[in-house]
Amino acid sequence: MGAFDRTICDCCVCPMQCVMEKLVTRDVGIATPVRVTPVTINSVENFIANTSQGSFPICNVTAVGTIPPFDIDLNLKPVQKDIKGKCSCCEDPATNELQQLIGKEVNLEFIGGIAPFADGNIVTGKVSQVGEGILILSDLGITFSNAAISTCQITRIELN
Repeated sequence: MGAFDRTICDCCVCPMQCVMEKLVTRDVGIATPVRVTPVTINSVENFIANTSQGSFPICNVTAVGTIPPFDIDLNLKPVQKDIKGKCSCCEDPATNELQQLIGKEVNLEFIGGIAPFADGNIVTGKVSQVGEGILILSDLGITFSNAAISTCQITRIELN
């Protein structure tokens, strides 16, 4: 797992970089606040994902969707309880809520959750894993079957 230095990057950027590093050479959909772009990830380093469709600053990646299930160990960073700053008021509450919903189906709204990733800004799926800054949602039943979503980018969680 990448380096976490107790900065603003800890709660969303570093965890997303770690997930994307595991997806190098895979075809994925990268969600940003503007659109979802189907790409092949070529490399990930220095908080930039280099893809078949250009480079994406990871700070602007809200989710990564895959078509086959995540058949790799994503090795999510365990949730930290002593983070201060933006993480404590934005990411921590969403993470704490999602940890209570592991195994349950939810309707999730997040920044950049736009078609074909989701129905409008809402995606429905099962909460599979929750780590520091990352939610793994499975059984989506849409273009992508799984998604790693930045918990910093979640705008609403609803039990389905």
